[in-house]
Amino acid sequence: MAVIECRSELDIATVGALRQQLLDALQIPEPLEIDGRAVRKIHTAALQAFLSAVIEARSRNLPVRWRDPSLALVESARLLGLAGDLGFGATGNS
Repeated sequence: MAVIECRSELDIATVGALRQQLLDALQIPEPLEIDGRAVRKIHTAALQAFLSAVIEARSRNLPVRWRDPSLALVESARLLGLAGDLGFGATGNS
């Protein structure tokens, strides 16, 4: 399983590295797990990178699992209407 461990701040300065991590993880034909417990601040660009990765993983029939997504991560996704697309359930976990 490919695991992405998120930084506490996912802003425009870090989204390039995050995007590359996600792309690299998708090259492995294994489920993707994103550890979001450390996220305290997240910009729209990071949520877009996550959404792109989730869509690509689904197109490859690879499951995506969120490990302990922080409240900041889940609420930011909800504010932008992306919570369902990203796979956050009622508790934030998928």
